[in-house]
Amino acid sequence: MTKRQILKAIGILSMNLLLMLGTAVTSAIAAIARSFSTEPISKVQLLGSIPQLGQIISTIFFAYLTFKMTRKNLGLMAILFVTIGGLIPAIYSSSLNLILACMVLVGFGTGTITNVVPVLLQENFTGEARATTMGWATGVTNVGMMIFTALGGILGNSNWRNLFWIYGLGLVVFALALFLIPQDQKLASTNQNESNDAKKMGFWSLLKHLSGYVYVLYLVNFMLSIAMMTFLSNQSIVLAGQNKGTAYVAMVTALGNIGGIITAAFLTYIRKLTRDDTIAWGFIAFALSFICIIFSSNVILHIIGNAFSGMGIVLVNATAPYEMSILTDQKQFPLAVSINTLIGSLAGMFVPVLLAAVKIAPGRDSFLAGIAVSVITALVLLLTRFGSRVKKRAEDNN
Repeated sequence: MTKRQILKAIGILSMNLLLMLGTAVTSAIAAIARSFSTEPISKVQLLGSIPQLGQIISTIFFAYLTFKMTRKNLGLMAILFVTIGGLIPAIYSSSLNLILACMVLVGFGTGTITNVVPVLLQENFTGEARATTMGWATGVTNVGMMIFTALGGILGNSNWRNLFWIYGLGLVVFALALFLIPQDQKLASTNQNESNDAKKMGFWSLLKHLSGYVYVLYLVNFMLSIAMMTFLSNQSIVLAGQNKGTAYVAMVTALGNIGGIITAAFLTYIRKLTRDDTIAWGFIAFALSFICIIFSSNVILHIIGNAFSGMGIVLVNATAPYEMSILTDQKQFPLAVSINTLIGSLAGMFVPVLLAAVKIAPGRDSFLAGIAVSVITALVLLLTRFGSRVKKRAEDNN
């Protein structure tokens, strides 16, 4: 990529650093609960989950907002939501209700960032450069989680209120986005040269005109959410059965994040090996992540298992939005990506309920189900040559 493209990528991808700031807050839930001893612990625990409410709200309105604001301004607004929502508790922290409201505001900002980053990448990059930067986006998110979790622990070591000052780094991200992302034009809902039918293009019309392959990618995203949340919510239970404690789980998870970062950094070269089957190989990586954890008590294999999990997330989360971007036009893509984000959020919330509904017990049984889901999804994608079909459809559209 050229120097100008790299600078644009830095401006856009810097926003993803803010996506995992919430992990710093969840690490202090016990300390916050002691400060609000009269509040139910379940209410304090909402600090970890209530941002998802804001994310869902932002996702619902995202496509609409792309017609009212430029995508750059939408991203800048999202950064300010995250920054202001996160800094208020650092200044005024005597009300748990206010802190929870601020976390909803933070969630609205991060949800908007999750949607606007792929759209900005679609508009500013083409071909393999777009696929590469979408892979980098996931890697940057992992880097942000590692950095901000560590900084949050340092800041909040003496007083949990101090960890909220970490949101001040949003001002740095705001400056990078402001100066490095080129200004775009607001999307017009109509065009004088379009036919009357095209002028009526609204939400349902855009939805109806989406390629069928986009809906298949929604299903792929749903399967990814099942595999990912099954792994995350059951790993500690499986390892507890091997007499491994919380600190051990945190250690192998943190070290395993390096797998996602490395995969994102070398995604261009990996895609040359996986070719059109990158998503399928992502699910194979997920299957290996479950296998390394459940069938071994070795710390090295547990770290490798978490690395495979990070690899799977990058391979799928980078390739699926890229394929979605080449199957849609500039008006369709914001809608397509927002629906994809909404499906992922809802699936992640309901995975435990889904597993319980089909009588799959937490822990080992859920891990075995995760292996089955990952292997079956990979085989279906490989046998149907889904990636090749998407590539051919995109070429036919062009």
